[in-house]
Amino acid sequence: MKISVVITTFNRPEFLIEALEGIKNQYCSPHEVIIIDDNSSVSYKSAMPIVDSTAAKYYRQNISCGANKARNLGVEYATGDIVAFLDDDDVWLPEYLKTLQEVYRSGTEAVVTGFKQLGKEDVIVVNKDILVSKPSLLRGNTYCGMSGFSAKRQLLLKNTFDESLNNGQDWDMYVRLFQQDIAFVNIPKPLFLYRFQNEDGIGAKVRKMKPADIDKRLGSAYKHKDFLGDYWFNKRVSDQILFSLKHKNKKLSWVFKSLKVAGFKATIVFFYNAVKRKVLNKPMSI
Repeated sequence: MKISVVITTFNRPEFLIEALEGIKNQYCSPHEVIIIDDNSSVSYKSAMPIVDSTAAKYYRQNISCGANKARNLGVEYATGDIVAFLDDDDVWLPEYLKTLQEVYRSGTEAVVTGFKQLGKEDVIVVNKDILVSKPSLLRGNTYCGMSGFSAKRQLLLKNTFDESLNNGQDWDMYVRLFQQDIAFVNIPKPLFLYRFQNEDGIGAKVRKMKPADIDKRLGSAYKHKDFLGDYWFNKRVSDQILFSLKHKNKKLSWVFKSLKVAGFKATIVFFYNAVKRKVLNKPMSI
């Protein structure tokens, strides 16, 4: 069982070094490591020693095409049976690849896992499902981001990442695979470290947006509107619009946007859940 690792990176050589150190510390070595640099504008010279020591294949795009295109290229370049994805700002725990090998030997076709928050390892996000389920997918991405996702390469060649989406590509992929009734397993353990609130991450970008610009972030919800149904569609849209609300300017305009697009019920549910998480001191799932 050969596992190819595909890492996408953009302007974050220092984070890439941490990610590669995590790979070097694995109990089980990967078949290969493929790095797709999406035309970074900063030098990666500092990362080259560890790129070389891990025998990673480093590909730099001539034009920036986005993370989904980079992932699709990584799948094309891979030669392993399984492709495991890793974002440059996350770190796998040492048992990650060993656990994947054990699970895939049972006939599994795709896998997601739980995670810990990098720097606050006591914060653990784990879905208790054994198999990826519709109830969990209806609630959004309650599993993990790309650093906890892997799948058989042949499956990924037939189900490429949607390059028209600028967010929600993980959830979109999970929904599409689930609908094909494949053996899609969730490992209810934290197997990697997820970095929250990067300066150039999703949260930071959303905080700078204007309500009129949010529509482009709703693509995955509209794509799977029939799968979601009215209630969960409106809830997902409201969650996207009001995400990171406390850090945004003109908060009322965001609330009005949610009311207009998602409706009163979904907007109220968002605030109810936010208060509930605060009272219970539970992290928000991604």
